[in-house]
Formats: sequence, structure tokens, C-alpha cells
Amino acid sequence: MARTQKITQYQVNEWKNTLEQMLEEGNVRQDGRPLSPAGIAERKQEIAMLRGLNTLRVGQVVDLDTVQPIYEHPKEG
Repeated sequence: MARTQKITQYQVNEWKNTLEQMLEEGNVRQDGRPLSPAGIAERKQEIAMLRGLNTLRVGQVVDLDTVQPIYEHPKEG
């Protein structure tokens, strides 16, 4: 059985704010110094993950292991 969680408004707001902040900062640290090539690669990976999370909606149920939405299967009959 998959571990699941229902997405909350708080989570959606946090992901959106974090993504906006990272995009504004670009390839610069919070103290103004440029990121290393490894830091840039890590930031790009985090931004890609946040963009994926931002496709989720409040109330949607997700599998915590894959962070993929769990869709209800229509009842046959």
C-alpha cells in the first residue's frame, strides 16, 4: 500500500513562494556570491522538482514515495 497524503493550501503556497524566490535569485547565493557549477546544477534540479510540485492541486492525493497524483479509478458496472 502506498503512503499517501492530501495536498494542503499551505504546501501549495510554500512551493510557489520557494520557486519564485529561487528563480529571482538565479545563480547567486543569498549573500550575493555566485554559485559554483555544482551549486548551479543542484539549484536547477531543485527548481525542476518545485515546478513538478506546483502542478499539484489542493485536495489532491499523492503517493509520497513517487510524488505522483493518485487518481481515483472509475467504478465499473
